[in-house]
Amino acid sequence: MTKHNFYADIDSPTPSLEWKGLTEENRLLKINELLSKHARFGNELLVISAKEDGQIIVRLLSNISSNKRGTLLLDFEGILKKNLDDGLTVWGEALGDKNSLRNLRGIEVKTL
Repeated sequence: MTKHNFYADIDSPTPSLEWKGLTEENRLLKINELLSKHARFGNELLVISAKEDGQIIVRLLSNISSNKRGTLLLDFEGILKKNLDDGLTVWGEALGDKNSLRNLRGIEVKTL
């Protein structure tokens, strides 16, 4: 019998010491400078957080279909990795539950 691995066995890149040494203000400044060079993203995304652990939280500025949203976020992450730090990951901002039926029944979904 052969043993099959059904999971990635390579560690994900982590942010560099240089990235970790920056203040959040300076991390946001670097990202926004890069964002200004790529108009495609500046019209669609607002960076709201740049954490020391490499998580970049973005807010979408307009309603984008899920297939275009995924591509947009992955492309933005690729540019960040290529130009700033390989250990960065992009996350969409958590939103509250917009389902009106759940809201009518009194079910509440809390976000962080």
